[in-house]
Amino acid sequence: MIVTATLTLVFLSISYNVPAIVASNTSPTAQTQQGVYVGLQTTVNGTDINYWYGIPYAQQPIGNLRWKPPQPLETSNGTKYAYSPNVCPQTNTYIFPMIESCLTLNVYSPANASNLPVYVWIHGGSFTTGAGILYGANPLVSTSVINAVPVVVVTINYRLGLLGFLADEGLYDERSGNKNRSTTGNYGILDQIMALDWIKENIAGFNGDPTQITIGGESAGGVSVTVLLTSPLVTSGTFQRAIIESGTIWPNAVSNMETAINSTGKVLRADSNCTMVQCLRDLATQDILKVQATIASKNIFGVAANPVIDGYVLNDIMENYYARGDFQRVPVLVGSTTNETSAFTCPYFKEKASVAQVQAFFNIIYNATIVNEITTIYGPISAYQNPLTYLNIAYTDAWAHCGSRRLASKFSDYGLSAYLYTYNHLIPVTATCLGVAHAVELVMLFPDLLVFLFPGYRLTEFEKQLSTNMMRYWANFIHTSNPNDGSELTNWNIYSSSSDDDFVLDITSKMRSDYYDLRCSQFWDRYAVTNSSFVYREK
Repeated sequence: MIVTATLTLVFLSISYNVPAIVASNTSPTAQTQQGVYVGLQTTVNGTDINYWYGIPYAQQPIGNLRWKPPQPLETSNGTKYAYSPNVCPQTNTYIFPMIESCLTLNVYSPANASNLPVYVWIHGGSFTTGAGILYGANPLVSTSVINAVPVVVVTINYRLGLLGFLADEGLYDERSGNKNRSTTGNYGILDQIMALDWIKENIAGFNGDPTQITIGGESAGGVSVTVLLTSPLVTSGTFQRAIIESGTIWPNAVSNMETAINSTGKVLRADSNCTMVQCLRDLATQDILKVQATIASKNIFGVAANPVIDGYVLNDIMENYYARGDFQRVPVLVGSTTNETSAFTCPYFKEKASVAQVQAFFNIIYNATIVNEITTIYGPISAYQNPLTYLNIAYTDAWAHCGSRRLASKFSDYGLSAYLYTYNHLIPVTATCLGVAHAVELVMLFPDLLVFLFPGYRLTEFEKQLSTNMMRYWANFIHTSNPNDGSELTNWNIYSSSSDDDFVLDITSKMRSDYYDLRCSQFWDRYAVTNSSFVYREK
């Protein structure tokens, strides 16, 4: 779900930097329903790219709009300068303004182009940290142009932490949803839906094609994509494709109403001595963030609050939606890294765990039936010199690998193009415990992150080629729903349950078959489609 304890301090505290680009005096303009936005232009590897920062896509969620669904902007005229990005309130620090008036987006578009496919990027960060501006998309846009598959990239902000995902009975009873329906706990997801609506209505002014939108995200951003694929609020045709990186989380990355209210709304009310909703809305942002930090410190993922099954945005867990065939019928590209959970467990256990600690950890997160079967599938824990390695192998399969495979399989079963990957490249300076951890593939798609994720390290020529290849696969998919282009790129087979292929992304990428069958089909998949207790019921 989520950018990790080890990587968070570096990754989410970065100062924005775009190396190897040349500034330009050109001032591109874009016509929107809110007037003309003036941006900037730069040149990356010979490609002229126009970009705009900090464009509002909704009324700002301040004052009495705090903890309400986002409201659309009014039509207006005039000229505005889109030079200044911002970030939503959180406990990390940045060089950018951190303000509640943060419902903005950033656009990167090839110059002298029109009607291009659009990639909307939803950032990760445990639904608690992060910002769109951290993902400089100039290299991705440049690579897409050089390889004749040009794309427009949009990165968005959405409300985070308690400001974005607070679940509270008083807020629920306000009936702030469409047609006076009750909702609470999903303000950040509603922001994403509003951003997609704004993009569809306005992206033509930035050279984008509103009928060719791909949504994508990593970690909490990937989870968000799975919510958008299943939410009844998202209308057919809102987007045409989806890319999910490390977002098919199991056990569930959403909470039922009772759990969410108990763990967020009641906690904030008790800490602030608020009995009325207006008292909550009058709280200082910093006071909310203090409570948020306390909540986040109590779990391994640093999550303060996450999406909620509120009967409005969601009625059930995503796994059950997929099982019923109740999802947006679009092509998907989905996958995870080889060692997803190490980024959380290595800091938690200080890089080494005993057999007893691993057993205790399993007992906390799984029921007794599952725990008793783990050694049947994975063998004895004592066979590993560091039992933490064993924990991460099993936990990563359950948490990410099998979920990605299930999603690819289900979409394939409905005749939709699905492409499954496992990212397997190890940066040589990576800490031994981590391996190919959660979020590390991001340096290949957003290379400007390298200096922050791996300070002082420079990609080898082979790694630079891997980066280029991955950007090409992604851009090809954004164009055609197929990552292949008939070139020298290694062919990435479409997923089907019968062939059970996943594509291993590495210096030498390759297809493999049936790799996850024993652990997923014969074990974890049997427990994934659940649990009627998560299905929404009226209060």
